[in-house]
Amino acid sequence: MTRIHLISNAHLDPVWQWEWEEGAAAAVSTFRCAADFCEEFDEYVFCHNEALLYRWIEEYEPALFARIQRLVEAGKWHIMGGWHLQPDCNMPAGESFVRQILTGRIYFKEKFGKVPTTAINFDPFGHTRGLVQILAKSGYDSYLFMRPSESSCHLPAESFTWVGYDGSTVMGQRVSTYNTALGHAAESIRARIAREPEKTVNVCLWGVGDHGGGASRGDIRDIAALTEELAKDGITVIHSTPEQYFAELREKGDLPRHEGDLNAWAVGCYTSQVRIKQKHRLLESQLYSTERMCVHAAEALGIPYPKAELEAAQYDLVTVEFHDSLPGSSIQPVEEMCLRMIDHGLEICSRIRARAFFALCAGQKEARDGEIPILCYNPHPYEVEDDFEVEFMLEDQNWSNTFTEIQVYHGETAIPAQVEKEQSNIPLDWRKRVSFHATPAPMQITRFDCRLSRKEAKRIPSLPEDGNAYFFDNGRMQAHIGKESGLIERLTVDGAEMLAPGALSIGVHADNEDPWGMTVNGFYDKIGAFTLLSPEECTRFSSLPETVASVRVIEDGDVRSVVEAVFGYERSRAVVHYLLSKTEPTIDLSIRICNCETKVMYKLYLPMAAENVHATAEVAYGEEPILKGGIENPGQKYVRMTAEGKTMTVFNRGIYGYSMTDSTLMISLMRAPAYTAHPLPGRSILPTDRHMPYIEQ
Repeated sequence: MTRIHLISNAHLDPVWQWEWEEGAAAAVSTFRCAADFCEEFDEYVFCHNEALLYRWIEEYEPALFARIQRLVEAGKWHIMGGWHLQPDCNMPAGESFVRQILTGRIYFKEKFGKVPTTAINFDPFGHTRGLVQILAKSGYDSYLFMRPSESSCHLPAESFTWVGYDGSTVMGQRVSTYNTALGHAAESIRARIAREPEKTVNVCLWGVGDHGGGASRGDIRDIAALTEELAKDGITVIHSTPEQYFAELREKGDLPRHEGDLNAWAVGCYTSQVRIKQKHRLLESQLYSTERMCVHAAEALGIPYPKAELEAAQYDLVTVEFHDSLPGSSIQPVEEMCLRMIDHGLEICSRIRARAFFALCAGQKEARDGEIPILCYNPHPYEVEDDFEVEFMLEDQNWSNTFTEIQVYHGETAIPAQVEKEQSNIPLDWRKRVSFHATPAPMQITRFDCRLSRKEAKRIPSLPEDGNAYFFDNGRMQAHIGKESGLIERLTVDGAEMLAPGALSIGVHADNEDPWGMTVNGFYDKIGAFTLLSPEECTRFSSLPETVASVRVIEDGDVRSVVEAVFGYERSRAVVHYLLSKTEPTIDLSIRICNCETKVMYKLYLPMAAENVHATAEVAYGEEPILKGGIENPGQKYVRMTAEGKTMTVFNRGIYGYSMTDSTLMISLMRAPAYTAHPLPGRSILPTDRHMPYIEQ
């Protein structure tokens, strides 16, 4: 005997080829029709997940929302999944996945009294292994998904036990589709049975999707007829839920185990619309550090904890993690909406953080004459040693020909500090920017004092020159920056060669219009690289009055040296700053790209001076090895390279794509496909009669 569980749903992307207002309208229409069918057909059950859509119904059609509540109570409408929405399942941090679940679960518990145990992510393009532990510890026992298909990710079976890093497990089920064409549901059910004819417990998702729709009367009637027909062959068809399906599957015994991630498909999405990715990372960091700061202020000083405000910022964060927003596969107005939402969340955090910060700073002693205090809050439960930057105003404008020098003190101890170019361009000694090397204490305010003095002239930055290179040496790290290449030609740490010559170049790889990267698993074809501009080209690009070298030292002091190099590729330019620490074996790299190209991928090359390099990238609450051969890999805040007893770690502020050869790590910086350009067989991806905007131009 065979039983097939039918899960009627209506896949509805809140945004994608449309903006959110259209998504909300489609949700209202779809849910209204689904409620009609639940009341009209005795056997029919409708299933739907994302809390975001229910929030829209509650706000824009409250009568329909009350109707859905009654249907849920009657068992005719099933709350499935229980997350805020279907996010990208590789790029959010582990904590962000927890917030996706909590945001949705709290809502569904409060409004419907339901706590689903099967997580639903039909449409995301891949799934990190870190999800397993998060799911299991959040009360989930099963996971239903579609992508990637078998051709992109081999699994022992379509029904399997997914094993996490800590040994946690959930049942996993890959389905071949999450929706059906209008009037063709019965055909899809037959195809599902034929796909695994030996399987005695099976599942089939049906209902018009992508832009909503769900079931139709014709499909429901066709399924009723098919149910009678299949019963003659010993096949039972039931309108069901994910929880019912997995409960019956569990009774069938052990499933084959899969100890890995569920990747990869649409590898271009690790890089497309990189501005969203960078700001998403910033909001993640700001939200979680602001929460810690507010807890501190609440516990230590009795400052009211701003729960509602923080939840508003969290709403912005979890909403932009949608699987066509964060991956960059949406239209341009959605990209703009996401940036707007992230900025809204950042503004909330900024105001809350200031409130907590000023409260925590209370009780500081007055500054002495000629001193300006710097108050630094460390939100971590451990010391953080780093270079810090701060700007402030002098007490008055200095119109003389002298220059205000700054020495930073911690207590009565002088610490490394230097004055650098401020953000403002007013040609007056008034606004100051100081960098200093310090170790703020954990979870508290640490005070530093700036003592001011006047000098006859500003220090002219310089570095020793070693042949055709600038030479930097801080005792542990030696770096040679080529004056003719603008690249790191040699890097040694504690006497060990770390990078091969020509490191940190920006390679240009062939790409196409497709922002997903649907037809590839990597960007293998290197077609060029950014090369150093001539002094004349550099001067013209930088709009400088006199000719300058394309590689030059622009800052130098007790904290760091900063070398600027200006590169070009075709019509595009890249300004690279190497910030070389005077105290640690670290280099900060700032890259500003003015891009005028289309259908290219830019990658940063890190060739390690070793063979058989092994690299590992951070994922949600875990690490995954970087696969070699040029395959595009997802990763988060860091990737670590090791070989021959040497280790080099790269941290980033919003990069998620990595590839690797035997010894060279390539970090995907940005790409320039078109917006929502979907390859279809035999059809041109883009119109051929007009200009079309491309991403990151």
